[in-house]
Amino acid sequence: MGIRFIINIRLDKTVKIKKIWATRIDVYISKMKNYHVLLVLLFSFLISSCAKPNGPEKEENLKIIDGIEVVPHSMPYMVAIKSNINGRNMLCGGSLITAHLVLTSAMCVSGATEAEIILGAHNIETPDEEGQQHMVATEFKIHEKFDPKKIHDDIALIQLPRPATLNKFIGTIKLPDVTEILNSYDEKEATVAGWGKISDAVQETSNVLRSQNLTIIPVLVCEISYLLNIRLSQMCTSGVSLKNICLGDAGGPLVLDGVLIGIASYGSSLGCSIGFPGVYTRVTSYLDWLLLSTS
Repeated sequence: MGIRFIINIRLDKTVKIKKIWATRIDVYISKMKNYHVLLVLLFSFLISSCAKPNGPEKEENLKIIDGIEVVPHSMPYMVAIKSNINGRNMLCGGSLITAHLVLTSAMCVSGATEAEIILGAHNIETPDEEGQQHMVATEFKIHEKFDPKKIHDDIALIQLPRPATLNKFIGTIKLPDVTEILNSYDEKEATVAGWGKISDAVQETSNVLRSQNLTIIPVLVCEISYLLNIRLSQMCTSGVSLKNICLGDAGGPLVLDGVLIGIASYGSSLGCSIGFPGVYTRVTSYLDWLLLSTS
């Protein structure tokens, strides 16, 4: 009887999420009508200024450009992920959401047989740094509809081989509440972090964790930059400051008021400092998937 009760609660939550999401789509369609003129103007600007006729390609290995080194261990939920996919070494970010699970980008683990997980790190090139925990994970839950070409549904869970020891160096981060599904977060300033490159001019990644604050922009505006390839299940931050357009290693968190609202997905392959938005997976669009996957 108890199991049936729990299942009913979870199903009720899933139905509620879907109903709220349907309402959000109606609101978005209404906004689309109001922004028709803006759409035409921005599209014309892109066509006249873009170096490639097909628009910017996506850069999958994202970077924190001109980020600020964070106070060591001030983001205890940050996870560094190292994997090898088809002979290519990948450095990604992730977020510890429970002692057993890391939330990241599907691009970081799709095709990998294992991944090195580094918890509690500030300098990932100093393995004996106080507070670090190292593991090798082999169990990945990748979204069933993940599209590596369009980079849609770019979300995955990593099951740790053993629970992380939570302490002052390692902690979890909150996910959004179901009531936040209608929140676009437009014009809000959120924080991104990662160990990626700090400049387009260099190939080396950062040894230490860096972060930057960026402004979330309407999906409609972002769609222009990426030729209508952006969906409601994604979100973007402005690149007009020419800083952090790629926003951190793929899989890294976009955090607002201590809540994980986005997962870094991709930026423009034309460069991380040319002004294109950074694209994220919108966490509120996947609360039902997370609920079912973690149950």
